[in-house]
Amino acid sequence: MAVAGLLSLMVTWWSSPLDRLGAGRLDPSVFGERGIVPVGYAAFAFALGVTAGLLIRHTVPAMAATVAVFAAVETAVTLRLLFYLIPPVRVSSLLNMAWVTETGTGGPGGHGSLFVGIQPNRPGAWIGSSEVTTAAGSTSLGRPPSACGPNSTYSACTAAISRMHLRQVIVYQPGSRFWALQWYETAIYLALALALAGFCVWWVRRRVS
Repeated sequence: MAVAGLLSLMVTWWSSPLDRLGAGRLDPSVFGERGIVPVGYAAFAFALGVTAGLLIRHTVPAMAATVAVFAAVETAVTLRLLFYLIPPVRVSSLLNMAWVTETGTGGPGGHGSLFVGIQPNRPGAWIGSSEVTTAAGSTSLGRPPSACGPNSTYSACTAAISRMHLRQVIVYQPGSRFWALQWYETAIYLALALALAGFCVWWVRRRVS
């Protein structure tokens, strides 16, 4: 745990200039590499390894089981649970044409329906989802306007789309919640480690008695 904490401290220090530029430290691919989460990882991995050793009683299979279970738990927490540890922010507003990255047909409305892709400008945030809807909240935007035909220019198409009064719905975790999410995730792994440690103590006492 101490080594994991020191390595995480080094990574946090090295990446701090990028974080100040809004590089996205909440991104799941880098979130667990800095802050205090690696300490929780180390505690859980150690307790998991001891538990596997007690139950399997063969070194190599226990090591393989530890790696497999740790990877499964870490993936599940990162991809399924972490984003919802704190209720995410949901913002619905008029479509910002500066965020539009592509237009075409298809998407939720099916073949022939207007599709508008956006890239929200939320520096440092973890974007859970972003979609464009009608004023009524439907993701099916209907037929593309005539100005978006094959012989039309992109500027004419976007101008026509802006007159449709579409809305953008964004669900995200603000970058300001980095440390709160760090503490929550670390607490999860420490709780799992304590639970496994308690099981190991119970198992050893049961075997001895």
